[in-house]
Amino acid sequence: MIQNWEDLISSTDKLREHYSKIPPLAQVTLRSIHLSRYGPTIILRLDLPTFPDRPHPEWTDQGCDRLQCHVRFLAVEDFSMRRWEPPVVADVQMKHLEKRRIEVDILSSQTNLSFTSSDSLTVGRISAFRAPDSGLDQEKHHYVGRMDRLKYDSVPPPK
Repeated sequence: MIQNWEDLISSTDKLREHYSKIPPLAQVTLRSIHLSRYGPTIILRLDLPTFPDRPHPEWTDQGCDRLQCHVRFLAVEDFSMRRWEPPVVADVQMKHLEKRRIEVDILSSQTNLSFTSSDSLTVGRISAFRAPDSGLDQEKHHYVGRMDRLKYDSVPPPK
């Protein structure tokens, strides 16, 4: 089992800017799963389990309590999914395979998702928001990326 998923991230700078220690993918809120039509790619949109210890001042001023990001898996194979009953709170478990590949399992009472992919992950579309009591993420998001800030102030609709 892979204990430290940050070792798989191609560039940790985006998360290290906000966290002195990047949290594990345990008890994340999985918001969406995007199966890319441009290739065997999966993007998980998820809330990390802890809020950053080095948040942007704007996030603190706005009362944000969640950090959301996209985690991209490339060269995906062996995809299997059963159930999708959001909100999904789950552990993302990964283990090394041969030839620089990993096996990914996301198991909870709300979903059962598994696939294999390249062992190089990218993290993007980082945002912070204040989660309402309903747990939904349709509130105002404060994006890190310049283009995302210009284009969005909430989660964009699926393509």
